[in-house]
Amino acid sequence: MTTEHVEHGGPATQDPHTPTSPEKAKAQEYLTSRAEAMTPQQIRARMRAAVVELDAAVDGVAEEAARASVVPGQWTIAQVVDHVAQGTIRVADELRCLIDGRTPPAVPVYEGIVSGAAHRVPFAELLEGMRAANAEVDALLGRAIESEPPAGATARTILVFNRADGTEEFFDMDLTWKGYAMCQRLHLLDHRTQIKTLRDAQGRQR
Repeated sequence: MTTEHVEHGGPATQDPHTPTSPEKAKAQEYLTSRAEAMTPQQIRARMRAAVVELDAAVDGVAEEAARASVVPGQWTIAQVVDHVAQGTIRVADELRCLIDGRTPPAVPVYEGIVSGAAHRVPFAELLEGMRAANAEVDALLGRAIESEPPAGATARTILVFNRADGTEEFFDMDLTWKGYAMCQRLHLLDHRTQIKTLRDAQGRQR
């Protein structure tokens, strides 16, 4: 299961009569029963591990390499980092609502979100933005450890991931704060893989 991008608060996208694919069933189980079985400490630890992997993926990327267009039609590393920063700070807003026991406003965090900064702001500053956003999510998960969040609040989350045959599948889920946090973990790991793939492609072009 690979989440390619995530929307929060958007409209449902799946046909209720469409058979459940193995990938969809796995995602649903991971973000519901498995996530709910985790303690807040376990969720925070898994999120922190994902952030460490993401940081390792961008370690040593130079300004020129960050801006290089490696694969036609795909983002540069700078755009990926900006996307993670822009999306994660919005995820933090929705996670804050869930931890406070409130349903987030129905304004989606759209997939593919990037800002103009990806083309003009120094890469080091983009990295700072990404790390600051991840730190905000970490602080919120710390709050969930200190004081158990009220039960019942969920966020409509639209997931997009690759099937085994390479095609995309869209479906929506109403996630509690635990499932929502684990969904964000998958999102970070996906972009870690994307950055590593771009760096490998750069290495082959030298």
